[in-house]
Amino acid sequence: MEGLAPGKRLRIFDAYIEAREALERGEITDAQEALSLADFPTYLGSLIRHTFLGRFTEIQGQWPRWTRQVSLEDFEEYTSSRFGRLEDIPEKGLNGQYDELKLKEFPSEKLRLREFGAAISVTRQLIISDRLNKLAELPTLMAEAMARTQSKRAVTALASNPVMYDGNALISAAHGNRVTTALAATVQGSTDLTTADLKFDDMTDDEAYQIVSPGERVLLIPPELRYIAKALNENDLLPNGSSQLERNLAQGLFSEIIIDPFLTDANDYYILADPNGPLSPIAFVTLNGETTPFIGLKDPGVRAVLGGQDPYSFDFDEIKYKIRHDFSYKAVEWRGVVGGQV
Repeated sequence: MEGLAPGKRLRIFDAYIEAREALERGEITDAQEALSLADFPTYLGSLIRHTFLGRFTEIQGQWPRWTRQVSLEDFEEYTSSRFGRLEDIPEKGLNGQYDELKLKEFPSEKLRLREFGAAISVTRQLIISDRLNKLAELPTLMAEAMARTQSKRAVTALASNPVMYDGNALISAAHGNRVTTALAATVQGSTDLTTADLKFDDMTDDEAYQIVSPGERVLLIPPELRYIAKALNENDLLPNGSSQLERNLAQGLFSEIIIDPFLTDANDYYILADPNGPLSPIAFVTLNGETTPFIGLKDPGVRAVLGGQDPYSFDFDEIKYKIRHDFSYKAVEWRGVVGGQV
């Protein structure tokens, strides 16, 4: 502890001795117990000779780029629906009456919010002992954990290929949006990709009217397919299997390639026609449009009798953080996605 001021050296030593004595008296049984005074000997290591390495950057998903937001007002189950088309406008006779048009309504998926939340507490002793000022990172760590949770939930809503309200899987032969050919940086691979893209031309609504999907396409892939996808979208020429190069028909097909690290199947891919619009396959359901979680600090509810301030809870001398978010992900539309299930 050379180089430290005598007063600071003494305070560190006293705190260290206090923690060690608590261990010896049996008041603390596990020196690795999370977020308690028992952490203090480990926290300081050999007295002051302790440092923290920087955390690794956490990978997060790309779900905001391929889902659309749907806002609900409460936690009840909502049955979604959409209007059908109006019928053709009839000819009106001279001085005749106007015919009443009929408007149909078609059912869709049921939507419901889910509540996610957790708390974390730190003791007064550890806060006072936090000479490295690392406890201030706890709210950030909670936010990262919530973001990771959302990333996993969003991918599961898509990759699990759930059964839709019509009794068929999101990506299925019944919906006309399933292909079984793998992505390959070859002439045949480009032909297979354009064939898959043409399936959007066959999409129809509930009344058999053909749907005009946006012209630009987005490719959603796991990290393992990044270089194959890049070659298919950018190369002028591709190998044809006979040591020759031919024109790449799929060049420039995708306006964007989204790599989501939470897609765990290294072979499956998804062609999206409208990632954030009405044809997006996955809805990000929120409460009143709130897209960010709440992170709060618990009010201790302590009133000083003889002055002074106490930011800790009355019963346990602790500070508690809480995180809460209301959301869910739901597969709602198959007409805007063609899935390669290899």
